[in-house]
Amino acid sequence: MQPRNAQLIWPNGKPRSETFDDIYFNEHDNTAETEHVFIKGNNLPARLDTGLFKHHFLSVGETGFGTGTNLFCLLALIDRCHKQATQRLYFLSTELFPLTHADLEHALTSFPAFAAYTQQLLDQYPPAIKGMHRFILNNGRCYLTLCLGDATQSFEQLSPQHNRVDAWFLDGFAPAKNPAMWSPDLFAAISRLSHTNEELALATHFSTFTIAGTVRRGLQQEGFLVERATGHGTKRDMQKGYFVGHSTLPFNTEHPWVNDVPQPTPKPPRLPTPWFTLPSPAKAPEHVVIIGAGLAGCTTAEALARRGVRVTLLEQGDEICQQASGNRQGALYAKLPVDPTLSGELHLTGLEYTLRLLKIHHLLDGKRADQCGLLQLATSEKEAQRQQHLLANNALSQAVVKAVTAEEASRIANTAIPHSGLFFPRAGWVYPKALCEALIDHPLVTLTTHAKVTELNLQPCPTEATTDAQRWQIISHQGELTADAVVVANAHDAKTLTPLSQLPLKPIRGQVSSVPVAPQAPDNDQETTSDTKHSLNTIICGDGYCCPAVENNLYFGATFDLHKVTDEVRPEDHDYNLNSLGKMAPKLADSLPPTNQWHAKVGFRCATPDYMPIAGPAPDFDAYVSRYNKLRNDRKWPFEESPAPLQPNLYLTMGHGSKGLITAPLCAEYLACLITGEPLPIHKPMTDALHPARFIIKDLIRNKIGR
Repeated sequence: MQPRNAQLIWPNGKPRSETFDDIYFNEHDNTAETEHVFIKGNNLPARLDTGLFKHHFLSVGETGFGTGTNLFCLLALIDRCHKQATQRLYFLSTELFPLTHADLEHALTSFPAFAAYTQQLLDQYPPAIKGMHRFILNNGRCYLTLCLGDATQSFEQLSPQHNRVDAWFLDGFAPAKNPAMWSPDLFAAISRLSHTNEELALATHFSTFTIAGTVRRGLQQEGFLVERATGHGTKRDMQKGYFVGHSTLPFNTEHPWVNDVPQPTPKPPRLPTPWFTLPSPAKAPEHVVIIGAGLAGCTTAEALARRGVRVTLLEQGDEICQQASGNRQGALYAKLPVDPTLSGELHLTGLEYTLRLLKIHHLLDGKRADQCGLLQLATSEKEAQRQQHLLANNALSQAVVKAVTAEEASRIANTAIPHSGLFFPRAGWVYPKALCEALIDHPLVTLTTHAKVTELNLQPCPTEATTDAQRWQIISHQGELTADAVVVANAHDAKTLTPLSQLPLKPIRGQVSSVPVAPQAPDNDQETTSDTKHSLNTIICGDGYCCPAVENNLYFGATFDLHKVTDEVRPEDHDYNLNSLGKMAPKLADSLPPTNQWHAKVGFRCATPDYMPIAGPAPDFDAYVSRYNKLRNDRKWPFEESPAPLQPNLYLTMGHGSKGLITAPLCAEYLACLITGEPLPIHKPMTDALHPARFIIKDLIRNKIGR
């Protein structure tokens, strides 16, 4: 179910939920209640001073994001008391009824002291799209992961191994107003992400404004020590405590009611899928080599460098972005399936993440990128029916997608469109090379060209701490390198490296046509040529796509050829692209010069059998086949819960196909967190769907791998 925007009323100019008849923040002292209940309730000032910032990040979880007040107060504390700290804050929050952008902007006028934070939030704030949304705040010192959807379901999808929480802000509307959220399942999900520690300051703490007995008993049942504390203002009491796990709780003589719940019986584990194990590095690597300087490689370099990791980027060509990443314009949009799927969620949340990167790096200037929207046209009856079902089944807001008639499409596009369709106002186009150049313009990123990698070898590297440490040796045309970790991002060329020869990658040839057009005439110029008369204001998409002209060139295409491997321009592909454009915008197609005056760019997309990207740790193919061989005869065989046989510190990002602009950046953020051991921006069902070993497991189940 897609989240729905909050319905608000505004007494005294402050937001109040019409649905739950409850406030978002105390209208009299705004932040004082947050500081008392959540900041001091979790003992964060003292815990930060005495050890919680020993690690390279602090992780805070929250129920009920609302207007973001709790996040802003915590950021203010860190900036005030720990401004020189290098540690990062990871703030995980949920919201089933997010405010609209306009309502959030209005509400945040109550917090002028937080203007530096609130503007960053507003710049990156998405529409109501289900899933995990990763924000980059304070130049990468803070990461907000906002889960739009049900709190319990959101937390249940996270891996305790990779999304552990140090402090819980149990906020939201009061249990009497919103009992559905404060459920036993929520407390169980919170418990899964919590941890104990002999040093109390490092154990998971919690605090909440409510003293409801259901909350107290629910938390106790899941292993929390709960105690009553002085509330804020007119509220006499609140609750706080810390996680001790499912062992005997220490008896509290001052408040004996904290022990009035019998100890729970541990729940049986769910059916394990050990083949989707993710590594948990003990520390972040100092040096990572990335093979391939296309979109996947450059976005990963930026995400690692932002976390202080030194990166060497190896490119076999003479410059970055040589293949599919080399097009002058790439469409930035999510083509959605009829029914909600993981791929649809990846595309929607990935689009929003890419937009954040574009805004942070100031690239939405009309030359390097433009959020001009996209029309997905129903050029056949079958496509028209598919679009109707898509709208009915996905229930997305009109801020994400809306149906348009042919007349409305023509007005949006500024040229005659003979079809109805869907308009995606969040979409646009990007010059991939310009994006990549901006991302790798970082002092920790070193680019080396003409560096085709020929060997990738794992070598022992004993240290004082251990004798079994290993490092990667990378041999290229530019010499030899060693690295703590390697990311392979060179598309189908990855199969030439011995550890990765079994990857099921396929190149798909595409030819994009480009045609010079007359400059756009000024609005007051009454004499316009046929070229400018039909100038596009948005991207149109059908069998192919066409972007608005940039630098007096119109770019459109692209062919999709699984069998041709030539990189030569083919005249018949120009004809195909012209025919596709003619179906979408006949007057625009008719205005173009003959195809013998056209230019073209040929590239090869890298695709996978299921058209989902490959992103994650590299499997040891032979060891996987050996360990999970029983899947050939029994797909439910109860394997021991043990780590999968992965290639140590070797990671992959590839197979992004024609959707790399919306999948590669989010996958890069995921890999950077995985490599450095920081909280992940995507949930476990998504990491499973992206896992490089999924094809080995599928083929074993289908008995397609030789014995």
